[in-house]
Amino acid sequence: ITDDGVPNAKCLYVVERGGKVRIVRMGGVVQPRPFIDISGRVTTEFPEQGLHSIAFHPDFASNGRYFLHYNDKNRAAVITEFKGAPCKARGKVGKKAGATLRTIDQDHPNNNAGWIGFGPDGKLYVPLGDGGGPPPGDPNGVGQTPSTRLSKVLRLDVDRRDLVAIDNPYVRKAKNGKLKSKDGFVRETWAWGLQDPRRSSFDRETGDFWMGDVGEDSHEEVNLVRAGSVTKKSGAPNFGWSHVEGESSCRAAGAPDCDPDDYVPPVHSYDKAPPHRHITGGYVYRGEDIRELEGVYLFSDLRSGYIWGLDAEAIYEGSEVPAHVLLDAPQGFVSFGEDDAGELYLVALDGRIFRLVAEQR
Repeated sequence: ITDDGVPNAKCLYVVERGGKVRIVRMGGVVQPRPFIDISGRVTTEFPEQGLHSIAFHPDFASNGRYFLHYNDKNRAAVITEFKGAPCKARGKVGKKAGATLRTIDQDHPNNNAGWIGFGPDGKLYVPLGDGGGPPPGDPNGVGQTPSTRLSKVLRLDVDRRDLVAIDNPYVRKAKNGKLKSKDGFVRETWAWGLQDPRRSSFDRETGDFWMGDVGEDSHEEVNLVRAGSVTKKSGAPNFGWSHVEGESSCRAAGAPDCDPDDYVPPVHSYDKAPPHRHITGGYVYRGEDIRELEGVYLFSDLRSGYIWGLDAEAIYEGSEVPAHVLLDAPQGFVSFGEDDAGELYLVALDGRIFRLVAEQR
């Protein structure tokens, strides 16, 4: 949600896979003309392709900058910057509109991840999947390859011309002043060893970073990066794909010398047993409407429609906690959304959007 200072100007932005970002006014009224339409440059040939996400610059209200993540006609993952005004429809744009920040080639149409967003530090975070492929997954071995942007969370400084965040863990300054890569990693690397971190979020109160990482053979994962834990000294956290999946098991397709203790385990995982199949990461609730959910991380599953809650505060303190089923819905959810007040929304596979509210008693 944004507000441009005009009464009744608040709106929701809804990303459609086909390439449009819709404007929804308060009360659920969808504006006929989209905020932006890039459908001419987006491919939806395969189910996991399309326009994935929108991220607004922290100063969007004054500079109008926002960013889209989508798959182009060549399957590549593309991050492009556009400019606009809060809640003002722009409609279809030309092929040359916007400035492309990154184009990441992929050999396969799946495991595209999709979410992008700004952290409390003002940097743009871009989680990417491993580029897909047939079972048993990661056929090109990118999960544990430092030199590719795939299977990583990228951290970009969009206010620098080269986009390099100088405090990223694998960035070093050469004698000529240029920023170089370190230890064979791409300079944008902030976390790695991920298969398909489809939906992520920051806890708006603590700055901690949560990811729902879709699994391959056996488990779905909830992964966590604590605020301030990624430094040049610590390096980027490695979540282990494709050597490990889930909490403690090495995969048959992994390295023969695999040791699960070498990797950061998920804070929660669950079996890929029917009806569960694809995790949908959510948010730590920080709203006002549902007091009972304060400090609870909500996530879902695309296939089953279950919504679970994890006690994020207890996890921050180092405790192991179970996930509690909060809702068993008849449809799957593809995404969560959060407004400026911290209230949460659910996007269903059938195109409906739900707002989470307290039960009326």
